[in-house]
Amino acid sequence: MDIQVDEQGGVTILACEGRMDAQVSDLVKDRIRELLDNGATRLVVDMEGLDFLDSSGLGALVSCLRRVKEKKGEIKLAGLRPEVRSIFEITRVSRLFHICETVPDAVKAFAKKE
Repeated sequence: MDIQVDEQGGVTILACEGRMDAQVSDLVKDRIRELLDNGATRLVVDMEGLDFLDSSGLGALVSCLRRVKEKKGEIKLAGLRPEVRSIFEITRVSRLFHICETVPDAVKAFAKKE
């Protein structure tokens, strides 16, 4: 999995590409922990390039959500492909996250809260 980090209007964006599974779930958690330690509290995980997500990847995202909330931050998900979105819906994890269609929508959602 490849994770690219960018920033738009005070929002940190993690663009994930490839597979989010047991082999890389710790990488996702470590990357988000590092960003939080550096002061990022408004995060968007861009999942448009994600072609596979398993329970380990889902667990990593839930773990990150907890950690972000502990830091009084917020995390939004964007660009979920139908096969990835269905995993969130079947497991009802979609109730925990603010899911946006696109990264710009997610960034705008942060702006509305200001």
